[in-house]
Parts: sequence; C-alpha cells; structure tokens
Amino acid sequence: MLHIRPRLLIVLSLLLVAFPGHAQNCLLTISGIVKEQNGDVLPGATVSFAGKTVVSDSEGKFRLSGLCGGAVELTVNYVGYQNFYQKINLQKDTVITIQLIADETTLQEVEIVGNTAAKTGLTNSSYSLSQQELEHFSGKSLGEALKRVPGVSALQTGPAIFKPVIDGLHSQRILILNNGIRQEGQQWGVEHAPEIDPFIASEIKVVKGSEAVRYGSDAIGGVIIVDTPPMHQAQKFGGELNAGLFSNNRMGVFSGLLEGGFKNAESMSWRIQSSVKKGGDYSTPDYVLSNTGTQELNFSGALSWKKEDRGAELYVSSFNTEIGILRAAHTGSLEDFDNSIRNQKPWYIEDFTYTINAPRQKINHQLLKVSAFKKIQGVGTLNILYGGQYNQRKEYDIRRAGRTGKPALSLDLFSNILDVSLDHNLGGLTGSIGINGTYKDNANVPGTGIRPLIPNYRQVNTGLFIIEKYRKEKWLMEAGMRFDYQHLQVLTFINNQDLVKPSFNFNYVSGSAGVSYYMNEFARITSHVGVSMRPPHVSELYSEGLHHGTAAIERGLMNQNGFQTDQALIHKEISTKFTQGFQLIRKTFSLEVSAYLNHISNYVFLKPTGTALTIRGYFPVFDYNQTEAILTGVDGLMHWDISRSIEYAGTFAYLYAKDVANNDVLTFIPPAQMEHAFTWHRTLKKGQEFFITLSAPVAFRQTRAPKTVYPLDVAAYEGEKVFDFAPAPAGYILLNMEAGIKFPVGDHTLSIALEGENLTNKTYRVYMNRLRYFADEPGANFMLRLKYNFHSHE
Repeated sequence: MLHIRPRLLIVLSLLLVAFPGHAQNCLLTISGIVKEQNGDVLPGATVSFAGKTVVSDSEGKFRLSGLCGGAVELTVNYVGYQNFYQKINLQKDTVITIQLIADETTLQEVEIVGNTAAKTGLTNSSYSLSQQELEHFSGKSLGEALKRVPGVSALQTGPAIFKPVIDGLHSQRILILNNGIRQEGQQWGVEHAPEIDPFIASEIKVVKGSEAVRYGSDAIGGVIIVDTPPMHQAQKFGGELNAGLFSNNRMGVFSGLLEGGFKNAESMSWRIQSSVKKGGDYSTPDYVLSNTGTQELNFSGALSWKKEDRGAELYVSSFNTEIGILRAAHTGSLEDFDNSIRNQKPWYIEDFTYTINAPRQKINHQLLKVSAFKKIQGVGTLNILYGGQYNQRKEYDIRRAGRTGKPALSLDLFSNILDVSLDHNLGGLTGSIGINGTYKDNANVPGTGIRPLIPNYRQVNTGLFIIEKYRKEKWLMEAGMRFDYQHLQVLTFINNQDLVKPSFNFNYVSGSAGVSYYMNEFARITSHVGVSMRPPHVSELYSEGLHHGTAAIERGLMNQNGFQTDQALIHKEISTKFTQGFQLIRKTFSLEVSAYLNHISNYVFLKPTGTALTIRGYFPVFDYNQTEAILTGVDGLMHWDISRSIEYAGTFAYLYAKDVANNDVLTFIPPAQMEHAFTWHRTLKKGQEFFITLSAPVAFRQTRAPKTVYPLDVAAYEGEKVFDFAPAPAGYILLNMEAGIKFPVGDHTLSIALEGENLTNKTYRVYMNRLRYFADEPGANFMLRLKYNFHSHE
C-alpha cells in the first residue's frame, strides 16, 4: 500500500492544480409548480435537477436550492403522466411552470413502470439512484450499487456476487423489474445475483414495503425498478461510451450505447447497447482470493413506434457471465473446514490469474419483451405486455476422473409473462385494474451424473388486482387489493428411484392502504399498512444436496431428516407490515426517516444443522425451516449543504429481527450500518465541473448473531438454539475517496473520475458474506472511469 498511496495523492494534487478556475454562484434556486393539462395541480411529483430531488407539495409547488450555474436537464416524474425533460441553462434564480401530459405509454414501459410502483407505493418509503449517481458505480454489479440505498444491503457470496436485501428480506421476496419485465432468472440460491447489466439503467428505484397489491407475492419484501433511458424520436445519431479499469482484480470494463430515429418514419426510434467485463482474482491485504475471477458479455436492443394515442415496443437482451467461486470454500475434511474458520486464513492460496476454474458458475439469460398501448377516449389507457425469458445456469464442481469440465448442476428455466391492465384518471381519482399471469418450466439438463439439487417443476401463477388513489388538498390516499392463484407441479424422486409428482395449490389475497399528509411546503408524513402472502419456492420445498455456489448442503421443507414431509405441514408466508415515514426538505437541508414493523407468519429461513462428508469434500448443512418472525427497524438519509461548495450526505439503517416462536435470533440478518460522505465541488469558468468526495462506510458488529458452534463441536451440540459455524466478525470503518471532472467537448461531454476504495487497506469481514467462514474481504481498490456522452436528443 505504501507505494500506491503517494501516487493517489499526487494525482489528486495535479487535478486540483490543473483546474483551479473561478467558482460560480452555487446559491441559485429553481422553483415552480407542476400541473396537468386541465390546470389541476399535481402534488407528489418527483422533480430532479443537478443530482438533487424534491417532491411537489400539496399545492403542486417545488423548490430546489443551493444549485450551481450551468446547463443541466430538469426531469419530472408523476403517476399516469409522461416523464418531463427540459434542459435549463441556470444563470439566475428561475421560476418555471411544468405541465405534464397524460400517459400515452404502457405501464410496463420503462419510465412508467417506476410510476406504476408509485401507484401502490407513493406513501411508502422509496429511494432512487439517478443516472448521475449510477455513474459512480459504473462497472460494478446491480447489488453493489444498491448498497448505497438506506435499508438496502447485500447477501454476498465472495467478492463478486451480491444479492439485494431490503429491510432484512431477499431472494424470492424481492421483485426486480427489468425494463418493465419481472426478472425471472434462477433466484432460488442466495448466490444467484440478478442477471441484469447495470449499464442499461438510467435510474434505479427501490420501493420498500408491501407491494403485493400490484405485483403479487414476489414483492413481499419490496420492489427494485431498473429504468432504462426513454426512447426518443430523434433523427440525429447519439449515444455514450463508458470505460473503466479496476486495480484490485485487474478488471477492465467497456460499454457502448447508440440510438437514433428514422428519416422516413418519425414515429420510430431505435437503440442498441453492449458491455463487456473481464477481471481476475481479487486480493485481500494479505493474500489472493484464488478463483474469484469474473467475465461478462451483454447486449440489448430496442425498437419503438409511438403515435399520439397508441404505440408499441420491441426489446431484446442477452446477459452472459462466468464467475469463479472461492476455491478455499471447498474443503476436503472436517478438520480442514474447522481450521479454515479458526485460523482465519484460506487453506488454498495461489498466484493471481484471470483463469476461472471449478468451482464456477456460467449463466446465460435471454429476454424478449413486446408491449403495446392504446388510449381509449373517455375510458383510459389499455396496456398489453408479453415477456419471454430463457435462463440457463450451469455450476461446475471439482470432480474426479477428468469430469470437472462437466457441469454438476445444469438447469434451464423458461418463463412466459402476460400483463393486461387498464389505467384511468377521473378527476382526483386515479387507478388501475388488471390481470397478469406467469408460466414457468424448469428442467434439469441430463448428463450431470449427480442428483439435481432442485427437481424439475412447472408453475402457473395468475393474479387480479385493483388499485385506487385519491388526492384532496393536503391528503394523498390509496388502497388496493389483489387475488392470486398458484399451481406448482413437481417431478422428483424419493428413495433415489421412485418418481413422484406432487402438486401444490395456493390461493391468497393481499391488500394495502396508505396515506400521505403534507404538513406544509417543506414536510410530509406518510403511513402505510399492507398484508401480503407468499407460497414457499420450490427450492425451499425440495432442495436436497450440495449447493456448489455457497459451498453448503441444503435441505428443503419437504426433505427433513431423510423423509418426505406431509404437504399439510407446509404453509404460505403471511406478512403484515406497517411503515411510518417523515420527509423534510428545506433550502439547504433535507431529512427522510422511515420506521417499520413487519410480522411474518410461517417465515422461511435457512438454519444450520450440522456438517456432512460427500465425495467432493466436507460441507456445512443448512435446513429450511418455518417459524413466526418479527423484523422491525428504522433507516434514513440526510443531506446538508454546509456551504456553496461543500455538501454532506449520510445514511443509516438498523434492523432488529427475532424468531418469536422459539425466542431466538434469525440467521442472515444485516447488522446496523451507516455511511458519511463529504463532497467538495466547483464549477469552473469554462463549464467544467470538478468534485472530490470523501466517504466512510461504517458497519457495526451483529450483536444478535446465532451462538457459535465450530465444525468440530457440532456433533456434540445438543442445544435448541440456532447456531452458526463462526462468530460474527467485528465491525469496521472504511475510507473511500473519489475525484472527478466533467467538461464539454463541443456539444458533447467527457467525464473522468478516479476512485479509491478501502484506502487504508483494512483487513475485515462482512457478516452478510456466505463465504466469510473462509476468507477476508478485498483490500484497496483503485478505479479509473471515463464516460463520453454524445446524446443527440438533449
């Protein structure tokens, strides 16, 4: 580290010397009012400018303060209306009246999907990562970017796989909307990261709360909405290029986007995008994390046709990745497993390499979307969407007799999704009624030579929903209800030879209600209560065997103690969640706090139960269990313009979880965490924008972790309390820094940023990392990012 740190200081010093400039006025203000075409005001509209966001008050008014001069795009989003974009060259305090046009695009199209979530979630706690914020995570995964959102953490599997966790819930409880399509990849494993390329996103929204009314059981824990840039009927050619270099694993990233219109068809537009990534083994401050390389090759394309009262879109994408799983996570004996934990050092360490060996994953995800809308005079807008997805997952293990090249697990998942909805806006009452259905066919590809971890299955889901929202003076109210039916047909073997075809049928009703009260033009209070239900996933029912990605043996609810469980003992989860929020936005200060209480009956969780020897090594054993659980917590964010050049941003989150039925703690619950960030920025006389950010993520030790029973002691353990194989790691504070400049190149812009993570090269472990038993987290990492923007539609 000593030979790297001076270089970073030299680079930062040169940047400061090279761009001294003259500071512009950064105390400018944009204010105004948001209305619809008939003149009615629109409270609750989201207004964004220069990285700052506010919500219009009960009279439709908004105010953004502490702004620097320059040309920046103003964006406004609101339920049931087209997104508003206007580039403003801010030189003095500005007042603007914004008139939104009634939505003419399908609910499932990118921008409107986010607003659709708001239809059931305006009174919920929500947070957005803007395109400017996403630039700071360029080259990283979706899960890594979302860790910056209050109340959102990640369940890790090594240094490269991140699965979002919202208020303590993850996997099948979190719905991800990818360009309007619910992501239907292999989500049954905690190491199954979302098969989404973050480079496609112009904004990522996180709506926390019970969203089952609009989306069904997939959203019992929350919704992550990945918005892509809006399609433009621009005749000129445009796009952007991104490149990045990462020091720790010597990774390179490149992404390109091109878009335009057609000379002879003004109603049509097109876009193509692609990205590539390749990195080798990560390194801790003391050793290489052998076999943690990663590589990706992704592609997407869209074709849009849009008239005043109708339109259609075709969208395709292909996500392809290969990820290495830490070699030291696969141990050969119980003693090796125990020593790895007690000695705090991997048993397998080799030199750096880009080669990805077994254990590894190879995932391909193909998506097709066809959507259309028709505006019906006096009725509303009819939206139809079809989505088809094909997900291939292969997991490779270390096998004897030259069979390592043959996958130990090979699964194909084919999903079909159909959504039909009708939206209306009658005076102060807006709403939506619709029906959607999903058909999934999951098949194990023959030839692995190993009994599948999860069986073949077919699943059919149908749902009916209705949502209504009403606004009056300082009040904004909403309510909704949904009915779902699920049929699950499983094909599996018992006693290793008898084929059985059990089926499950679940009926469930969900509902929610919420209210927002605008206390004044600066503050509002939100309250929401929701009841939602979720049937156990097939993996939670029938997992049986070694899960290579997590280096653990998992057994489902139907496979307890070597016997098939009675189906009558399997129950659906029932979540009752109450959320209370407060938002304050002043000229130089903003604060948002959200508190929640979530009671979950029949909560499904993985419980450590022992260790087992297989022909491929010694592994911990986890059984799926159901219990009664309570998850309650508080999270929030604060922004303070200390001066015209210095800003402070802070986030915090705390979660308390309890197994009520057994008076015990729960596994895989994130500890309390916070982050502090100070940014110094300056706008130079030639239009350059320069900034330096110093941030400190803080994670506390999980004091409510299960008791520790080391692998060698498991056989003698006779207690009833849940245990873990290693103690919770100590808390930590990291130091990060980023410096960047953005300057015009003709009519275009070029951005250059240099970032350093874990600058002190601290040794630490993350409680939410499934592989923390075996290794530390990566050490210092330096990133160089370049972005050239030549969009033609601005």
